[in-house]
Amino acid sequence: MAGLVVIVVAATTAVAVLIVLRRLGAEHVARRAAPFLAAGPAAIWMGVSADAVFAATAAWAACALAIAATSRTRIAALSWGMLSGLLFGWCVMFSYGLPLLGLLVLAILWVARSWMPLPAVLAGGAVVVLGFAVAGFAWWEALPVLQRRYWDGIASSRPGAYWTWADLAALSVSAGPWVGAGVAVAVVEVLGRRGRGLRAAGRRRDGRWTTAILTLAVLLIVLLADASQMSRAEVERIWLPFVPWLLASTGLLPARWRRVGIVVQVCAALVVQHLIWSQW
Repeated sequence: MAGLVVIVVAATTAVAVLIVLRRLGAEHVARRAAPFLAAGPAAIWMGVSADAVFAATAAWAACALAIAATSRTRIAALSWGMLSGLLFGWCVMFSYGLPLLGLLVLAILWVARSWMPLPAVLAGGAVVVLGFAVAGFAWWEALPVLQRRYWDGIASSRPGAYWTWADLAALSVSAGPWVGAGVAVAVVEVLGRRGRGLRAAGRRRDGRWTTAILTLAVLLIVLLADASQMSRAEVERIWLPFVPWLLASTGLLPARWRRVGIVVQVCAALVVQHLIWSQW
């Protein structure tokens, strides 16, 4: 029964990400990326790990934020912002790495050109975190304890010189080989082509620009998580909340790349499922 619940909840992650893109004016990119969000190696761990529930919660938190940032009334913006904050607050309590989603929050508000929901988001998150503190669990007190136990335990047998790069490799296996192509296009989209600078590209905040900014914001989250050295191994499941946002960049690829890419992604998932052993 628990596995069924995880699968059902995890399946909604792609829906939430697509709604975010649509609310932020990137519906055409969302439609192109939809097959990649639904099929790929990440689906393997989405069906067997609680991190898939974390991914869904984070995606719906971002969805509520996107609705808040694009709402026309102050009441709607603050109401949806509060809901987003509550969900992001639960993410903070779910995993010690998910506070990094704050970068995604800033990216969504920036591309939406609306900071009105931010106070409500912060308030909603504070309600959850402080509520747990009142009940006896203070996140800021538990984090140092976790760090000490991690470094005294399994991290000591996992060399950082290896896992710094192996974690990124594991992420590419989980997200699928075509994520690299999508991220590369996102970088080009942000920096601009044929000598266009960042400022010139920023003035054209269309759907492609929006998707690229969200992708690179999440890529930065992954790099920070990797640099923290608190995620040595097991990232094929630990970083599931970040994978859908990286895969959204596949919607930026040309049609011929997408046609080939979805086949490659599905085949990669089958190869991973049949040939790679994972305890998750």
